[in-house]
Amino acid sequence: MIERRKVIGVKNEKWEVLDIFENDTKAQIVKGFLNENGIEAEIRDSTVPYGGSAIFGATGPKELLVKSEDLEEARSLIDEINRKE
Repeated sequence: MIERRKVIGVKNEKWEVLDIFENDTKAQIVKGFLNENGIEAEIRDSTVPYGGSAIFGATGPKELLVKSEDLEEARSLIDEINRKE
């Protein structure tokens, strides 16, 4: 997991980047897992500051965001999955 702490405003709430994935499919899988465990998550293009999908297309890297208050729980869930592999 990439250690990168970036706080952004989404829907008037503070969200942070949990991880960056190489494509949307992988990000969607983890988002679904988090949602199933009661953690709201959002996906956005990791390249947003550089033109986003207009420049890089839909296949570029994706950032998975969670609310700041859910960040530690989300990391724990991801760590738990990684230990089982």
